Amino acid sequence: MRKVITGALLATLIMALTAAGCGGQKTPAQQAAPPSPAPVKISQEWKADGVVGEGEYSQTQKIGELEVFSRIEGDSVMLALKAQTNGWLALGIGPEDKMKGADMIFGYVKEGKAVIFDMYSTGPVGPHPSDDVQGGAADIITAGGSSAGGVLVLEVKRKLSTGDSRDKPLKIGDNKVIWAIGDAADAGVKHSRRGYGTLVLKP
Repeated sequence: MRKVITGALLATLIMALTAAGCGGQKTPAQQAAPPSPAPVKISQEWKADGVVGEGEYSQTQKIGELEVFSRIEGDSVMLALKAQTNGWLALGIGPEDKMKGADMIFGYVKEGKAVIFDMYSTGPVGPHPSDDVQGGAADIITAGGSSAGGVLVLEVKRKLSTGDSRDKPLKIGDNKVIWAIGDAADAGVKHSRRGYGTLVLKP
């Protein structure tokens, strides 16, 4: 009887130590500083044509499976979002609880035309209607995109701070974001991949 009790206690202790070890490994990964965007010298005019030209953006970084190119001019920011998909992609700015409160750039290319929405998520798992049906406005100034060879590129221009209640301001420095990718060019199709990260903007 004594051996059975001792064995059970030993097994419990091992399980507790193992669980503690796994938990300890997660903290550094979650708190790790975001990778610094690679700087590029701007040498050409920005165009929302779905083509990321050399020298069109000042920096680029990877956020999960999304490649993000950025360029700031005055009080505006230009972004290119690039991912491996024949469907849609989205970037959510300033999420508060999962998806809740995220100011979303959502889009796809259908029949050669870019379809891009300015959305806002009202709950942790949605829904995320367009701003203009929530009392806000569509604040993407210029947009375009391309889809070829399984690669989708969306390009947008907006103000760093739009003043819209359905938008979140972007700032110089670290910006908390979420991202998602869907497998069909349809806003009604659920994401197949998603994640979170930090968008770093530099002047």
